[in-house]
Amino acid sequence: MKIEFKFNSRSSGQNVPEAIRLAEKRGGYKEDKFYKVYFDSPEDMDLGKLFKLVGGLKGTAISLDGNEPVVAHKFFYAVNCQEKLICKGICRHLGFYYYNLDTFVDEHSDSIENDVFTTSEEHLITSLTSFLEMVEENKFRLNKTLFFEFFQEETEMERRFCNKYHLKNIETAIEKLPNEIKLVPEEVEDYGEEFELEETEDRIEYIISSILTESKLSSELPFKDILLCSKTVGLLQGGSSALTVEKTDVVVYSFPSINKVIIAKLLVFSNSPDELEEDELSYTIKKQNEFFVAANPHSKLYFQLFEEDDAMLERYFEKLRNIYS
Repeated sequence: MKIEFKFNSRSSGQNVPEAIRLAEKRGGYKEDKFYKVYFDSPEDMDLGKLFKLVGGLKGTAISLDGNEPVVAHKFFYAVNCQEKLICKGICRHLGFYYYNLDTFVDEHSDSIENDVFTTSEEHLITSLTSFLEMVEENKFRLNKTLFFEFFQEETEMERRFCNKYHLKNIETAIEKLPNEIKLVPEEVEDYGEEFELEETEDRIEYIISSILTESKLSSELPFKDILLCSKTVGLLQGGSSALTVEKTDVVVYSFPSINKVIIAKLLVFSNSPDELEEDELSYTIKKQNEFFVAANPHSKLYFQLFEEDDAMLERYFEKLRNIYS
């Protein structure tokens, strides 16, 4: 396989000079305003470095064997998959809503009866609109054939470049999904004044800061994640202003001086603080869905630190906004 990596050498991106040095080191050359570098393997470390440096810039493109350019971030997301050792061939880059296909049925067995999944999550219905047919009011039939076709299209890169990708296992997992989905009203609990979430950034920032103050890191985290999480918590506690994105419950913290962004999301569950034992009020930070999660039986705080120009940032933002448990 011949891989061509091309980027705009005249871009104002701060990492462009370093990318040019690396490109020249690997025998790259300038053609008009673009630098072109060629690689034989998608796993080449220098290819990954170039993508990290300039992958998010306008004009950056990757072509395979002289064909039309492919979407760069999808290519690297497939090649550098973090979950290929545990996915069992059922690709986790696209799920059923935001759930993993291979674990959905087991995780929701209490809500599935007679092949009907009962849920109060309206976002699940809206996210699957293209694959649902109305049976009756608030009850929908899942078109698994359409969803399977969609899954194949959306994971084209994974099919081409991941040796763990197993189409038959994916088809089997989709067939195991419930045939119908029933939407029921969400139960609303009174959490008391102390934990009411007012629609102001100041209130959200205060709650997030309070949670992190009561948090401890799980000893199960790899050391690199411990360091990254500590840095992220330090930035969150440093007093930077946050903004809530309209029509979402995602909070964005920006740190222009170091070109970093943190996205976060707070979920509050049905148990009120008065019902919890003292040791249940503390939070343990673990890793879930590629985000750090500070959780106790009452609430969960998802958060993660990114580079401003991370090409995957929008994808992670969409994933975070669709997490509801």
